[in-house]
Amino acid sequence: MSIEPFTLHVQTAPHHIDFLNRVFEAYDHLAIVSTLDNQEGIVAIRGFGKVGPVRRILRGLPFSAKIVYNSAEDVTK
Repeated sequence: MSIEPFTLHVQTAPHHIDFLNRVFEAYDHLAIVSTLDNQEGIVAIRGFGKVGPVRRILRGLPFSAKIVYNSAEDVTK
C-alpha cells in the first residue's frame, strides 16, 4: 500500500492567508500550507493520502478558498 502525495493550489483573499495557515496547523499532520503568491492570495496545500478531508475543511471556511490546481487531477504527470 502506497500513500500518494497531493498538492492543491488554493486562491483566497490575501488577508485570509494567515487564518488559512492556522486552520491547517490545528490539524496535526494533515497538510502543510505554503504561500506561493501573497499578492494574489495563492497558497499550496501539500499532504499525503486522501485529499477529501482538506476539501471539506476548505468548503467549511467562513471565506472563499477556491482550488485552482489539484495534483491528483493533473493529467500531465
